[in-house]
Amino acid sequence: MLRICSVAVLVFLIIHGQLENVSGYETCSRSLNDTESNIFYTSEPVHDEYIVQFKGYYTVNARHGFLKASLQSIKQWEILVRHNPAFSYPSDFDLIRLYEKQDIGIKSLKRHPIVINVKPNLKVRRNLHSSKSKYMYGTVYNSRTSLTSTDTAPTSFWDTVKFKSRGLKRSVPRQITSVLNADAIWQLGFSGQGIKVAIFDTGLSEDHPHFKRGRIKDRTNWTEEKSKNDGLGHGTFVAGIIASSQDCLGFAPDSDLYIFRVFTNNQVSYTSWFLDAFNYAILKKIDVLNLSIGGPDFMDHPFVDKVWELTANGVIFVSAIGNDGPLYGTLNNPADQMDTIGVGGINYDNQVARFSSRGMTAWESSHGYGRVKPDIVTYGQSVRGSSIKGGCKTLSGTSVASPVVAGAITLLYSSVKGKGITVNPASMKQALTASAVRLEDANMFEQGKFDVGAKYYCDSLKSAMNIIGIVIHSIESIENHQIISIILKFKISLYCVFCNEINNCILYYINSEPIP
Repeated sequence: MLRICSVAVLVFLIIHGQLENVSGYETCSRSLNDTESNIFYTSEPVHDEYIVQFKGYYTVNARHGFLKASLQSIKQWEILVRHNPAFSYPSDFDLIRLYEKQDIGIKSLKRHPIVINVKPNLKVRRNLHSSKSKYMYGTVYNSRTSLTSTDTAPTSFWDTVKFKSRGLKRSVPRQITSVLNADAIWQLGFSGQGIKVAIFDTGLSEDHPHFKRGRIKDRTNWTEEKSKNDGLGHGTFVAGIIASSQDCLGFAPDSDLYIFRVFTNNQVSYTSWFLDAFNYAILKKIDVLNLSIGGPDFMDHPFVDKVWELTANGVIFVSAIGNDGPLYGTLNNPADQMDTIGVGGINYDNQVARFSSRGMTAWESSHGYGRVKPDIVTYGQSVRGSSIKGGCKTLSGTSVASPVVAGAITLLYSSVKGKGITVNPASMKQALTASAVRLEDANMFEQGKFDVGAKYYCDSLKSAMNIIGIVIHSIESIENHQIISIILKFKISLYCVFCNEINNCILYYINSEPIP
């Protein structure tokens, strides 16, 4: 209990920047090099292709036997062989094509005792563009450029370009990690060691200079193209926010990266590709999975079922909530699922970005009322990350905010790994949401679940410590032990937690007044 509460405050430290007391909406102002990730999704069934879901994992021969037994009355059909890294492993689904009598074939399949469901295979097309800021000192930019552009940023700690918000000049930070105080965790010796992070995106080159040698543990290609490299730049940017060690720094440079290329250079993917890739992630015992892509189709049942299976296997699933704001009910799947951590975006004035999708969840509304989403918001505007050929560029969007949270989670996870602390999707989401500070001028469907932050955890921790009788009233009373000190700098009074190596903890106000 004590350790979990301490971890919660570490989470608060690393995420706190997005949730201070603020007001208003996005200023729509960015640096001159900034581009906004405008991502539009369309999905459509692939003609005559169907995903057959089984009740368990079976070998190829066993699955094919089930299908042949079910489709004896159908003459023209075939099993579509999936040539990918998961092919040799048992699977819980198959992909088939029915050339005739589709309705009869589907009904026959559903009657088989091993078959759970039969659904169309969906083709997902992501139109990924980037556009210049629409508002920059009164100048309107309407042109769109490819996301493969390699915009570079100034080399100083703060970019030289200023932008205005409510009459105040703010600087665009060079390092997102510094804004969120990742340095404090690094100084304690933690930088993502031992945490497996899966990045589902457009790929990553093996020799990108921003990543430490040996940290890219596996690169897999789930598309019909031959290359594992990133042809668009989006996957490189996302991976850089999580684990870059040079120029534009990532949160967890010593984490183990598992790169899943699930989109082609034409920005096309299929449900079947994701299912195989998700199964492979489970086999690899992934700890944290970032999916900075999504879509409005929450009725893709095989996809949603697999997301739930991932989280049931202990994978912390982080996903972008979508860029369809400021309208409500515009959440993207799978970030709108209960098991995932759905991330929205804010700007550096701590205001919910106009592009960030809002709740409530639409897929549950037919049952009466949707749930609160996003789960948490963080910086998603004018964030610097790795460019495809080296150097840095600046992007905006919830697909940028998602890896910020995924990287922070990875860093925090590494600080408690192997210490007997239970970390799973539920505990991590609870730590994030319960330690978040409310955005004053944003409602719960814009910023997700909120609380007064660290005080909640400190109060809980204080109660627990009173019960077991180890409340310590002053820092000086801890002697001969290494003190882990976390200083939280906020506009409001908060509590801090100090723990020593034998897990005795102390609570005190930020002004160093001891708790009575």
